Amino acid sequence: MDDFQVDVLVVGAGNAAACAALAARETGASVAMLEAAPEAERGGNSTYTAGAMRVVFHGVDDLVQLYDLTEDEKRDVDFGSYSADEYLDDMGRVTNYRCDPELTDILIGRSFETMKWMRSKGVRFQPSYGRQAFKVNGKYKFWGGLAVEAWGGGPGLVDLEHKAAVKAGIPIHYETAAVSLIEEDGVVRGVIARHKGRKVRIGAKAVVLACGGFESNAEMRTRYLGPTWDLAKVRGTRFNTGAGINMALAIGAKPHGNWSG
Repeated sequence: MDDFQVDVLVVGAGNAAACAALAARETGASVAMLEAAPEAERGGNSTYTAGAMRVVFHGVDDLVQLYDLTEDEKRDVDFGSYSADEYLDDMGRVTNYRCDPELTDILIGRSFETMKWMRSKGVRFQPSYGRQAFKVNGKYKFWGGLAVEAWGGGPGLVDLEHKAAVKAGIPIHYETAAVSLIEEDGVVRGVIARHKGRKVRIGAKAVVLACGGFESNAEMRTRYLGPTWDLAKVRGTRFNTGAGINMALAIGAKPHGNWSG
């Protein structure tokens, strides 16, 4: 693998990374993705999810814009609804109200249009019958406002997004871990990566760090979560080692938020 240059370089290959890459490519930018894992373990923690997604919807007329439903399903299934206020309440509850107000507003307000956009890129969704619905008098009734999940769960989501990326002309470089950011006069100009033991210099006009947290890094768990967290058994990818966070801190990025939540 030789040095190269792109307009936008996305570090990571999970859901956030793939969506960032597809959005950048849509504007006409040249884009590449770096995935530290081999192809068989791609997608970070997105691969480990069940695929359920929160989205604001007001009934079946909204849901049919996200997935196909039969006439019987439209008539007989009680999908309920999930308002922006309910979404906001849930965000506050699960974060102890530490969620950033501006970012939370964007997340909620754009949730429906974002998932419509994902569908336009080839991501498939389906009703989450298996985990968010129960039968009442022989008919399904959804609960908790979760009526949408990715086809095939997390692995299916990653697979469809990677197929969309390849179709859009976005190369995905597996076993290529970003090591450090290239910074010149306060501007990020790309990254130094390591591909199968060899360093590669990748220039970019913009770098998106979408490479996960630090849950697979025992030293960082201990530093930010506390004593004995180095012994925790971690469910998820072994490649979330905090590399993106450390690269940003190394060039002077300011830590923000509560990392121990």
